[in-house]
Amino acid sequence: MSYNTVIDILKLLSGLAVQYNNAVVPVWYLSTQANWSDAAQLPVRIIPVLGGLRLVEGGVYTPTRATRAVWEIDDLLLVRDVGMGRGVADTAAALADYIEDYVARLRFAWYVRGDVQLLNVSGIVDVVKYGERAYEGVVMTTRFAHLIRAPSA
Repeated sequence: MSYNTVIDILKLLSGLAVQYNNAVVPVWYLSTQANWSDAAQLPVRIIPVLGGLRLVEGGVYTPTRATRAVWEIDDLLLVRDVGMGRGVADTAAALADYIEDYVARLRFAWYVRGDVQLLNVSGIVDVVKYGERAYEGVVMTTRFAHLIRAPSA
């Protein structure tokens, strides 16, 4: 997958105006991610490239014989440090609403490209470890397929 395709998908995901507790959550990715842990204003979304971008499947797409790669990108919602509330029980409903909002916004934002196909998106309410800290939050994973090149013969 070309670097430009990765950047395009990261920009698409970062442009989603996803809401948590009726407020749009700011997004940090790539260069906007510098020194995030020192100045984190929670809640925040982080789309990490290191550890958050995975090739999960590669092979030949049979109908066209093009090389096909299936990628996953994680998008983290960090709500608050673990232990700062009564536990996830008091945020669970808002976190579930966030997941549904994310899926709805992704559905309408995903643009049509002949070389990139959205396969699915999944979300989990969890204790999200990022850096040296643990947060209550959500991990959204977007899975997409990229046709790398079609054979010439």
